[in-house]
Amino acid sequence: MHGEIKTKKTSTFTITSGETIISSEYTTDVYSKSQTACAAMCVLDDRCCVASFSQESSICRLDRADNCCVATNTTIGWSVMTRNEYITMPCAEYIHFGVSSYYISEELLQWEEAKENCESLRGKLVELETFEENQFIKDELMTRNTGVDGYWIGGYNFHNDNDMEWIGQPNKSMPFSDMETGEPNGPMTQLCMLMWKNFGFQWGDYQCFIPLPYICEFMHC
Repeated sequence: MHGEIKTKKTSTFTITSGETIISSEYTTDVYSKSQTACAAMCVLDDRCCVASFSQESSICRLDRADNCCVATNTTIGWSVMTRNEYITMPCAEYIHFGVSSYYISEELLQWEEAKENCESLRGKLVELETFEENQFIKDELMTRNTGVDGYWIGGYNFHNDNDMEWIGQPNKSMPFSDMETGEPNGPMTQLCMLMWKNFGFQWGDYQCFIPLPYICEFMHC
């Protein structure tokens, strides 16, 4: 059974009755006087996009997984509330390395659109900061045979020079680089970074308006 609830901060939730979030390292159980109050507590936590509430025990279970990827059980008397302003998807579509999870989207979008989509999922365009992390993503892309030119990642040429920065750290040099020889080579017209298939998924710059698939990253505390 489905319904909807709206909190005072204008966040709306889709309600699924007869289910509860499975307890995990990302969940916290607190007392709540009502389902609406439980939803409001979720809104106050930036990392919470899913909550569940028990009418019988007044337990409010807040999930702080930060990417809306949660497991649920069928449980009488409970309901699951999912914030509508965040896009959700099956957990099986995420891959994991270290403290990060990643979603590799085959949807073709311009770089700015890809960035916005990752943010709507409560993540960011991936920022590859170590050799090991970069190799993990490269190995994953190597297994895909989609025929695309490459995948957008979170690098950008903020200063119109021969260097690029991560969008989360625009004034810092990248701690690790896998830039193809001769790249970046378009400091005025090719400001966005991707992992080029023809370069063995090493990095390069490209025109931001070209529609390409992209990679989102989600950090877990």
